[in-house]
Amino acid sequence: MDPVITIARTRSAAPPDESPPLLRLAPHPFQRAGAWAVTILAGREDPAEITTDDLAAVADQITADVVRAALAAKDAAAYDWWKVLFALFPNSEPTHAKRSRDRGVLAPAVARFFHPDADAPVRPCCFCGAAAGTLWSKMMLPLFDSPKALNTLPPETAGWPVCRPCRISLWAMPYGAGVTAGSATVLSCPESTVERAFVAAGCRRTARIRAAGFSSLPSDASPEAVTLWALRDHAQYDRPSSVTLWTFKNDNQDPWLRVSETRVAVVGFLRALPTDPAAYRGWRSLQRACHQKDKKGVVVRHGRDVVARALFETADRPPDQLCRELVRQLGDLEEVSAQNLRDWRALHALYLREMYGMDRNLLAPATTLLADWISAERNPRGRFNEYRKVAGRGFGLQVLMMEASARLYLDGRNPPDVTRVTKGLLAAGGEGTRLRGQLFFEVVAELVARGVEIGAKKAGGENPESFENSDNENENEAGGDAPLIGVDVELDGTDQNEEEYV
Repeated sequence: MDPVITIARTRSAAPPDESPPLLRLAPHPFQRAGAWAVTILAGREDPAEITTDDLAAVADQITADVVRAALAAKDAAAYDWWKVLFALFPNSEPTHAKRSRDRGVLAPAVARFFHPDADAPVRPCCFCGAAAGTLWSKMMLPLFDSPKALNTLPPETAGWPVCRPCRISLWAMPYGAGVTAGSATVLSCPESTVERAFVAAGCRRTARIRAAGFSSLPSDASPEAVTLWALRDHAQYDRPSSVTLWTFKNDNQDPWLRVSETRVAVVGFLRALPTDPAAYRGWRSLQRACHQKDKKGVVVRHGRDVVARALFETADRPPDQLCRELVRQLGDLEEVSAQNLRDWRALHALYLREMYGMDRNLLAPATTLLADWISAERNPRGRFNEYRKVAGRGFGLQVLMMEASARLYLDGRNPPDVTRVTKGLLAAGGEGTRLRGQLFFEVVAELVARGVEIGAKKAGGENPESFENSDNENENEAGGDAPLIGVDVELDGTDQNEEEYV
């Protein structure tokens, strides 16, 4: 009789001749971020290298920083770090409104958070599975429930068992996160080098916050911009990875969590970007176009961060935000230089090639068809506006292309064969939207190359409406036309002073 083999679901174990590492990377993103922060604060390369002395040193540093922030005056720079801690641990002793202002009382209380387990029943740590004799709950764990909540805690416990390394990691997590005064962002990625790079950048940033407050970060990069830099420079070439950003606020009344992620193909796009000069110029000029300042010259929207976020996907907005942003920038063609148009067309095409394997040459027949039809008119502005009205709509574009083919054929010209591209171009959904966006870039660029004049009126009248909202365009306005796109402009020198981040 064959023996019965029982396969149990277990955590990965170390080889029999080795003891398990003291600090383990658990699946939970908060613990992972904290474990990497402990590693960097201890000056180690990998969490497996952490020793008991390292844990003690990091725990002492966290205790000193927490106490200093909790006792700081509200107008002191150190108080900004207390705001960070309050957003993540609002119910803990050092962040509570009724906390002691006596260092002799508060410091030992915080130090007890990280003491070795006392004599207590030992259970598996809820994060890494190691032996744990300390129970924590909402007071000490971001986004966890109160011990009074039903059906969420392990059976017959008054909290979640958390081992000492994970307790230290969770309070080290803010050091390596992308923090604001009210939220934090951590990263998880299958590639450990990407995780480490993100946390290392966070540790450098939070060191400045603890020393001089948020005012010391006048031009700080967003978590998305830091993530793209980490992906481009640290993801493996033969095994690109996606990343997930977890942004949260552990508020007592309205806690929230927002999750965004990149696709695996983003790594290839980021690495292909510097190899395509036109697309790279388009990336930089798009950042400048998205950059906004208020009347006092204060930056209210950093273009670098806007473009970086466009490569992330969330559940509450459609994908391919980079393509949508490029199309939005074409809202007023008279404000777009011919150089930017060519560069944005190259950027849009590179994105589609790397993310979807699309070759823009597939659109050449449709581009020629529409450009021939528009330029055949003595005053081509009317036909161009007809195209612009339907450029983003599948059925409307189908009717227009049928009309253009018929008109060219009746005029004795041979219209190009567009049957290879019409299925995808006219389709509903994401594929059609992406192809129609690229086609608009191709058609406008072709008209510019031919010298077709479809600009704003030289005198009087209104500017043409945008690509996305042009239903009320008056196509029979009198008056001469200026060139479709304005003259090329000089770059402002931003590219010569390239920043660290993408």
